[in-house]
Amino acid sequence: MPTLTTIFCETRPHTQEPAEWTGEARFLLDPPGDLLGALHAAHLHDLGHPDDLSVQVSAEALFEDGEITGRTVLSAADLATLTAHLPEAHHARVLAWAAFAYALEGQGNDARFVIWFVE
Repeated sequence: MPTLTTIFCETRPHTQEPAEWTGEARFLLDPPGDLLGALHAAHLHDLGHPDDLSVQVSAEALFEDGEITGRTVLSAADLATLTAHLPEAHHARVLAWAAFAYALEGQGNDARFVIWFVE
């Protein structure tokens, strides 16, 4: 069972030319098993990480102390699907994450959530 969940929101300008992702915020959800179970129930688990992670997120993963498992990337819209599978105590928090991402998207950015677990 994982002992830690790492959740980063990354953004990049929504432009015609490809832009680099930047780490915007780090989120926590405890206990990690709640998120892991919800990801499995929503069929959003282990989707992998893309090759174009931000420098901040890549560095964080590189220096993680334990074994990284459950790599996945979600959109703000995916969080609505995920929320239905989480205990009610987490709903407001996860909906706030989605609102944060939608606000960034409203400013002309792409946003995504990069997630992994540490065992």
